[in-house]
Amino acid sequence: MRILVVEDEPLIAMWTHAILQEAGHTVIGLAQSQAEAMALAERGRPELVLMDINLSDGHGVGITLARHIQQHCGVRSLFLSGQCEEARTNRDAALGYLAKPWEAPTLLASIAAVQQIIEGRVPRCLPPGLELFRQEAN
Repeated sequence: MRILVVEDEPLIAMWTHAILQEAGHTVIGLAQSQAEAMALAERGRPELVLMDINLSDGHGVGITLARHIQQHCGVRSLFLSGQCEEARTNRDAALGYLAKPWEAPTLLASIAAVQQIIEGRVPRCLPPGLELFRQEAN
């Protein structure tokens, strides 16, 4: 799966990148800001965006950015955040969220579940910490 990682903490971004690559996913880029994320989303054609809700650009910027990428690029996001209530309040912006901190197997299982949704299938089981907002990609 082609994935864009939007995370302003460099160590978390690099760790996520390594986990995804080792599992066979293609990471089209790591973005720390709105501008970087939009440029990568437009150029790289990801299938999924892993989005932190709070970026260095400001509190809640990831929510607005997820909506913008969905509207302009047709790509859905999965929030990776400790801001669970904020994620739930903005259910329209993403397919769901994975609560931080997460473990590598949980991240990969969450991506597999989201990929099934994007492909029009219903996941049989969800890993702990993953909450889905919708069972369809659109």
